[in-house]
Order: sequence, then C-alpha cells, then structure tokens
Amino acid sequence: MNLELVVKITDELTEIVWEKWQSKLYFVSEKKLVPKIERGIYLTLEERQIKTAELTKSKSANQATIGIEVPWELEPALLLQQCINAWEENGLKVTTKNPTEKIPSNQYDNLTAFQSDLFDVLKFLGYPMEKVKKKPAKAQHRWNKNVSEITFYIDYEGATGKAIWRKRNELVLLKGAKLKAEAPLNKDGSIGFAVRFANQLRAEKADKVKDFTTVEDIVFKSVNELGNFLYFAGTNSWLVLKDDKGNTIDSYTVVK
Repeated sequence: MNLELVVKITDELTEIVWEKWQSKLYFVSEKKLVPKIERGIYLTLEERQIKTAELTKSKSANQATIGIEVPWELEPALLLQQCINAWEENGLKVTTKNPTEKIPSNQYDNLTAFQSDLFDVLKFLGYPMEKVKKKPAKAQHRWNKNVSEITFYIDYEGATGKAIWRKRNELVLLKGAKLKAEAPLNKDGSIGFAVRFANQLRAEKADKVKDFTTVEDIVFKSVNELGNFLYFAGTNSWLVLKDDKGNTIDSYTVVK
C-alpha cells in the first residue's frame, strides 16, 4: 500500500484530498452535516462500524458520516455495489436502499482498484473493513472435592500416565508415566517457547525420571504444566486427561 493523502481538519469536518484518484473524503461527527457531493457515496457509522451506504446523504445529522467523492471515471452506483459486494464477502453487514446493480466486466478492474484503495484508507483510519473475529473467552476451571477422587489417564503422542488432582494447586502425576522423547521443532528447525519451558521443567525434575519414565510421583501446579512436562504441550490438555469412561477433566471442572 502506497497512498498519499492531504488532510485538513476543521471544527465542522475532516477533509482528505486524495490526489491519486482526484477524489476527496469527508468525515463528520454526529450533529454535523456532510457537504453535498455532486457524485458521491455516503456511509453512516455507529461506533466506527459502517452501517449504511447510499448515493444520497441523510437530511438528519444524528449519525457520524463519511462522504466519498467518486472519481469521474467511475459510476457511483456501480462503485457502491462493488463496496457492498466486498463488505458482504468480508463478513460485514452494510445495508443500502440502492437497487442491486450488475457490474459490467469491462469496469470491474477499475472499480476494484478504487474500492481496494478506499478500504485501505478506511482501515488505516480505524474503520474495520471486515468482520472482527472475537477471540473465544478462555475457559475457567475450578477444583472440587469430587474430582480429587478420580484418576485421569493420559495417552497423547506417545506420552502416557495417570494423574489425580488432589488439591486446588496440586495435580499429581503418578509414577510410571512415559514422557514424549522427541521435542517438536519450529518449521525453521528452532526450539519454540513450549519446548524450552518443558525442558526446564524436565531439568528441575530430572531426579524423578529415568529413561523417559517417571520413577516417583510428581506434583504439578496445573493441568497445562503437566502437559508441558509430558508431551511439550501443543494441545488443550484439559481434553487429554480422561477418566476410565472417556470423560475429560474439562467436563468435570469447567466453569459454565
């Protein structure tokens, strides 16, 4: 992306002059009216999200608005349709009252070029042009007395063992557990953080391990720490530890 913009800010609006396309963008806040543009597209905003896109501006000033001056070589209705198509493809719901337009194949490249540059500008200014994927909330787990009476079994990528979560911060790996011997490497052959952490754990507990087999019970502070020690992590350990019926330790302890 290589875009040169000239920005002018006043009490009424922010004006961006876009020399590459001989175009201008106008940004106004609530209670302000965007200027009328001879060949324009008007976007209304809500919490920096684009909600509507029209060829005529609203007569009220109850929403923040962006006015886009359409370059002379492009047809405003077709550009609006190109933007609507791109938003829909990106998972954004932007509504319009404008009739659906079929984009001629001989105009597609120019429309796409401007729309792509426009989206880059809007993204740079803090307006998302695609649906923001929310990260799933990290599951919380809580120890309880019932779970302390269950033996959980581990069988993952060559690592095997039994564990009991006897206290809130004491997860016991019973002796006789088998450790995964070969550490996974990054694509470039380097050692990742999980492996370094696992190697540190193994070094601290080396006196309790012989030939990749534990010879004493070992106490860990968490399920994830045990997973690092046994098989270098790389998976959701709450789903690896299971009782004799196949129920995970997650199902016993997850906070819903």
